[in-house]
Amino acid sequence: MFLCGAYRFSGDVGRGLIEALPPVLALSAAADDPLHDVIALLSRELAASAPGQQTVLDRLLDVLVVLALRACFQRSATAPRWYRASTDPRLGPALTAMHADATRPWTVPELAAISGQSRAAFARSFQQALGQAPMQYLTDWRMTLARDHLRTGELTLTQIAARTGYASPYAFAAAFRRHHGRPPGQWRQQELDRPDINQAAPADDIHTR
Repeated sequence: MFLCGAYRFSGDVGRGLIEALPPVLALSAAADDPLHDVIALLSRELAASAPGQQTVLDRLLDVLVVLALRACFQRSATAPRWYRASTDPRLGPALTAMHADATRPWTVPELAAISGQSRAAFARSFQQALGQAPMQYLTDWRMTLARDHLRTGELTLTQIAARTGYASPYAFAAAFRRHHGRPPGQWRQQELDRPDINQAAPADDIHTR
């Protein structure tokens, strides 16, 4: 059986992930590899139609993509900095916290405490691993989320501000302008006017032959 899967990413979060991958990724799954188990489940699910099949296939494809990405980065000597830092016990907890809750007004002492380090040691190891200070990384992450929200055009500036950790749309607009040189409303309009912008929502599909 030949399985052919398609997975579509959109926005800066998805684009950053794709850009970290090689043009072609070859993976061999050993019998004790989770990839082997997921592929086997996909094959069995495709063998016969059953209620809820598409939902099961979609979720299995989600798992397959995550496992494939993890395997790629684990084996790569040029894995992105954020991935290598996420596997570092000194930094992983702080990165997970920032990614999971960008709305929280994080401070370096709080992040250091989560990672079990002193403020100075945490700031130093973070700078060495990621090439920037913790608060700069947090701002970059918030701006990445903000850009994706702006592109969809579904949220107001007030809502985007709330989802990216800013107390008001004015504070968000000021931070966005410092980061991008343009106010968020103007940035969004220019993006929406671009003929090549990918406005499709993330989707997945899988076929068999």
